[in-house]
Amino acid sequence: MLVGRETAGWNTLSGKNTISRVLGLMPDVTIGQVVEEAVDRYRKHLPVQNYGTTNLKSRSRFTQYHFRLARELNIPPQAIVYANLLAWDYDGLTPLNRPQNEVQEVILASLKLLAVQIKHLEPNFIIFASGAQRTDYIIKQVLTELGGYKTSSVIPGKLWEFKTGNAICFRIAHPRAMRGHQKYRNEVIARIKQLCTQGG
Repeated sequence: MLVGRETAGWNTLSGKNTISRVLGLMPDVTIGQVVEEAVDRYRKHLPVQNYGTTNLKSRSRFTQYHFRLARELNIPPQAIVYANLLAWDYDGLTPLNRPQNEVQEVILASLKLLAVQIKHLEPNFIIFASGAQRTDYIIKQVLTELGGYKTSSVIPGKLWEFKTGNAICFRIAHPRAMRGHQKYRNEVIARIKQLCTQGG
């Protein structure tokens, strides 16, 4: 599982993905419709070319890391579940800059959604590529929802390896971050390969 920080506008450009619609507060809009629209947006996130293969080109550093992870682990990109730490953005940007009461509402709803995904899908590995500075407290809240965690190693501001349940987890900077972060993204891939070779 690969976890980003927030949607950053990619699934809200239609103007349809509003809280009112998601909560079922709009007349003539069903939750089923909202879910189907979301599924359609996710399908477009990994577009398939005419001859049936996934288009593996993207300008997004996050998507490039997703594809590289799949290639290095020798699995199809669709085998890596994509999720977000925060389920909503704010006008295409992080909601972390909003007033505290708004941020808390987004965090609480997002924690529940992510925890349910992790419990249901039971990933072997989770990479939180959600940032190395501002999101650890949110990740720790998710981990509390999941029954806690045990830290294996920490390189402050760069890489945090830990375990929750049966999942081995890593927190790294967002893939667009430079200044020495590439080394740790590579290290996560190498570590997952090593663990797969050892049998987890």
